[in-house]
Amino acid sequence: MTEPVLRIQNLSISYTVGAGTFQAVSDVTLDIYPGRVVGIVGETGCGKSTLAQAIPRLMPEPPGSIGAGRIMFRGTDLVKVPKSKMPMVRGTGIGMIFQEPLNSLNPAYRVFDQIVESIQIRHFRDLGLVKSFQGGDKPFDYSKRPTTSVGSALTKGIVPDGAAEQAVKERIRTKSDYRKEVLDYLRLVRINDPETIIDLYPHELSGGMRQRIMIAMALSEKPSLLIADEPTSALDVTIQAQVLTLMKDLIDEVDASILFISHDLGVIAETADEIGVMYAGRIIEYGPVDEVFRSPRHPYTKMLLAAAPRIYKADGSLRSIPGNVPNLSRPPPGCRFHPRCPIAKPICKVDPPPLAPVPPSDPALAPDAHKSACYFPEEVPGLP
Repeated sequence: MTEPVLRIQNLSISYTVGAGTFQAVSDVTLDIYPGRVVGIVGETGCGKSTLAQAIPRLMPEPPGSIGAGRIMFRGTDLVKVPKSKMPMVRGTGIGMIFQEPLNSLNPAYRVFDQIVESIQIRHFRDLGLVKSFQGGDKPFDYSKRPTTSVGSALTKGIVPDGAAEQAVKERIRTKSDYRKEVLDYLRLVRINDPETIIDLYPHELSGGMRQRIMIAMALSEKPSLLIADEPTSALDVTIQAQVLTLMKDLIDEVDASILFISHDLGVIAETADEIGVMYAGRIIEYGPVDEVFRSPRHPYTKMLLAAAPRIYKADGSLRSIPGNVPNLSRPPPGCRFHPRCPIAKPICKVDPPPLAPVPPSDPALAPDAHKSACYFPEEVPGLP
């Protein structure tokens, strides 16, 4: 079997706030294979965004800290990579689309300047001149902006001394060359009139247009892993639909594995190949998206699907899950869902159930394709 692009093993992340410690992510294990889209779904505060930000080490450290586990990317444990060298990983292997594009784009620079930065980094990577994040001693210098020419101050932060001159000899890139490539990426994300948009500032664009710019920036690096952290939640419903349609089209066009974070079950159903359901910092169910939606094997997943709004009034009143999300500074013992679970038994209050394979409803699936962290998965189909 092909090796996964990303392998997360027993990852735990906590935040220290005041005198308290919150276990935001607990013992998460996850594999993402080449060309696959893995969706992570869960309610607000379940730890899905913390998980997404921990992979490229973008979470604040402190107050956040990785207590245990590994994040294996291209054979290297990113947990052990010094933070000063992480920009070399982000710029050459992992791309990210954030939830709020206005907070992610630099208001002082035009669209061209922001996208060309990613293209320059990728250009040096393709020439084999980018330092390995396992070596080198120069951190990325974010105080320098691109000068739209090979050998700029920006790229010198990640390229060995003398490499810029070598690049000039091997492949000369002018401002005109970069401008043509930026325009190509603007067209890729379906932006009308890219010749005008390329010279605008972020505040001159709509929310949907800014999100398309963020997607173009991420794609221009040609990453092997793309992380989309709720890319549509800050947009209105009409623009959400447009961006989702764009994401679905791009998934078929770009050669990248994608981790798609969302609290919207419909979004995950439309975009993902596999789905992981998170509750109180843990993945409590995982499997092919059609299998999990058709035959959930954890009470929380079953009740979450039942609580999704229906289109027609005849479908009945809106359901809810009784109880409250646990306080992660003092999580309940055993299964963290047991205070709200209708099939909880004494063992559920003592030992946390492992994420273990359950028999899939589709005989064509592998025996271990569908997993649930429940001691009694066979009782879940009988829940209302």
